[in-house]
Amino acid sequence: MKKILLLFSICLISMLGYAQTNEDGKESVYIDYFSRPGSINNILAEALRNKIIEGIQEMNRVVLIDVDSNEALKTEARRRQEASAMGDVVARSEAMTTLGAKYLIQGNITSMQGIKKTDSKGKPYYKGSVSYTLKIVDPSNGTLKGTQAFSHEGLTGSIGDTPEEAIIKTLDYAKISMDDFVNENFKIQGTIVQVESTKKDKAQTVYVDLGTKRGIQKGQKFTVYIEMDIAGELSLKEIGRLNVKEVLSGARSLCSVSKGGEEIMRATKEERKLIIISRKDTFLSL
Repeated sequence: MKKILLLFSICLISMLGYAQTNEDGKESVYIDYFSRPGSINNILAEALRNKIIEGIQEMNRVVLIDVDSNEALKTEARRRQEASAMGDVVARSEAMTTLGAKYLIQGNITSMQGIKKTDSKGKPYYKGSVSYTLKIVDPSNGTLKGTQAFSHEGLTGSIGDTPEEAIIKTLDYAKISMDDFVNENFKIQGTIVQVESTKKDKAQTVYVDLGTKRGIQKGQKFTVYIEMDIAGELSLKEIGRLNVKEVLSGARSLCSVSKGGEEIMRATKEERKLIIISRKDTFLSL
C-alpha cells in the first residue's frame, strides 16, 4: 500500500511540474481578483484589472489564466467571502497549486480618482489618477517573488470631461506599464547561437535561440553574460547588450548588438557560452 501511495505521489508531483509550464516553456500564471477600498467603483476596478490582463497577454511571455474563468476558483472565492472562512488563504493557495499555477498575481488598488481642474478659460475638466500594487506569489509556499507599485498621474494621467472618463483613459497607461512589469518579473533566458555580422572585430548582429514560442517580440532587450569561475563558484559577468531586430521563427531571432560588440566577438572566438537574459526597457538604456 505504501508503495502505491509513493508511486501516486511521484506521479502527481510530475504532473504538477509539467502543468506549471507548457510545451514552449512558458510558466502558468494565475491572476487573482483585486482588493480595493469600498469607495472605489467596482466597474472601474474591474476595468483596471482587465487592462492589466491585456498588457500581460500581449507580451506573450507567460500562460496567463484569469481565476474568473475557473469555476472551482470562483466557488472557492465565494466561500472565502463568508464570515466563517475569512482569512483562510491556505485553501485558495492549494487550489492554485493543484491547477498547476507556477505563480499568482495579486492586485491591490489604492486610489482611482478624477481630480477636478480648470483650464485657462475657466472651463472645468478632470485629470485621472490611478494607483495600485501588484504582487507575484508562489502559491505552493506563499513566498513573495516580487512586488511593484504603480502610479499613473500627472504626465501619465489622462484628461476627461467627467471623473470616470478621465480614469478610464488613464488606464491605458496601466496596460503599457505591463511591458516592464513582465520583463522585470518574468525574465527569459537563452543563448547566442551565431554571430551574423561583424565590423572591425566587433559583433554587429547575432542570432539567439529564442523566438515566438517564448513570446519574443521586435524591440525586446537582452543583457549578455559569460560564466566566470570565481573561487570554484560559477557567476555571471555582463559583457554586452542586445536589441531584437527581427523575430525569425519559433526559436530564432536576429539581434543588433547595442553594447559590448568586441567582448561578444572575443567570447565567440574562445567558444564560450554566451547567456542572454531579458531586461526591461528604460529611456536611458541601450
